[in-house]
Amino acid sequence: MKRSLPFILLQTSNIASGIGNGIVMITVPWLVLELTGSPSAAGLLGAVASLPGIVVSPFLGTMIDRIGRRKVSIYADVLSAISVLLFVLVDRVSELTYIWVVLIAVLGAVFDPAGFTARKSLIPNAAIASSISLESANSRHEGFFAVGWSIGPAIGATLIKFVGPVDALFATSFLFFVASVSVMLMRVVDATSETHDQNLPGENFWQATIAGFRALHADRALFSLTIIFMFTSAVFMPIEMVILPVHFERLNNASGLGATMTALAAGMVLGAFGFAAIARRFSRYAILRGVMIGVTFAVAPMVWLPPTFVFVLAGFLMGAIWGPLNPLWNTLIQSRVPAEMQGRVYGVQMSALYAAPPIGQVVVGLAIEGFGLQQTFAVIAVLFVAVALLTMSLPALRDLSHDSKQISVDN
Repeated sequence: MKRSLPFILLQTSNIASGIGNGIVMITVPWLVLELTGSPSAAGLLGAVASLPGIVVSPFLGTMIDRIGRRKVSIYADVLSAISVLLFVLVDRVSELTYIWVVLIAVLGAVFDPAGFTARKSLIPNAAIASSISLESANSRHEGFFAVGWSIGPAIGATLIKFVGPVDALFATSFLFFVASVSVMLMRVVDATSETHDQNLPGENFWQATIAGFRALHADRALFSLTIIFMFTSAVFMPIEMVILPVHFERLNNASGLGATMTALAAGMVLGAFGFAAIARRFSRYAILRGVMIGVTFAVAPMVWLPPTFVFVLAGFLMGAIWGPLNPLWNTLIQSRVPAEMQGRVYGVQMSALYAAPPIGQVVVGLAIEGFGLQQTFAVIAVLFVAVALLTMSLPALRDLSHDSKQISVDN
């Protein structure tokens, strides 16, 4: 038990953050729809809240490599907890308008990527301290995070029903504090501190950040995978953040939304926990292709806007197929990028992933109002097919099954 304590504490933080973000994911869009009744307003919120992640993520990656993974994780979760409490504070002392919701969501979006990225960077440290293989550690980490996501929407839907969307955010703030304290109690060797003196003494902060871009670009397989993730996020996130909330809000069915989101996350739990076993049987490239093709088929039944139980089943299937992707992504970075560069590469990839969904969410919100919910959903399904075809057509992705930490950033 004592030997496994670092990994247990990291997963405690991971689950707490997952539950908290799951509550936010269902609560804030619901709050916006109550305030405005506008799907495009909900889509715009998601887009604007993603902007800080685009700008700050590369610099957060440099901070992780510079000052340490634990410190960034601890501070980020404390600040996230405070930012969530602002929703409640403004509601108590003034009127919580749409503008206030946007401003607070943007503030919170500055801190959330830092905690998320720092926890990912801590996986190898906790795995080594607890004598767990990298594949198993990533599989469990993403599985436990998905557990949090599966619980969070159900808790959020219940809290919306009994205390309203604003007071529901008390729970999120508490969970972020739990996440911070858990990492604070971890005792691990931070790989970045071991390599700092040898690798970063001649670089200023800006040069160190640019090195992250160069490192990612130098690895053609990881760079191509980042492009795939950008396209996928642009079509996947609007389903969760706009289409499903709009559909179930029109039906006045918060429980249905919670059940669908919970099923989606529960499927991710199964898929993420299964990654280690899948990785022993299939190559990384084969896993990537399987995920992209499988999700394309899983989303198809939802396009017909079926009864809630069909949404729940389709959501679970989509989550189960999607689940291995995040631990695969983690393993690829950890096995192909030197430890002292991993924070920056994570940061650059996070920036790219934050850049794509805002566009998708705004376009989807406007398309729903202009053309209808079902018609918009059908176009998204077609885009999934396009992403699957892109995955199979990029030659560089075939190199994902080979490890490489010899990254040159000179050019």
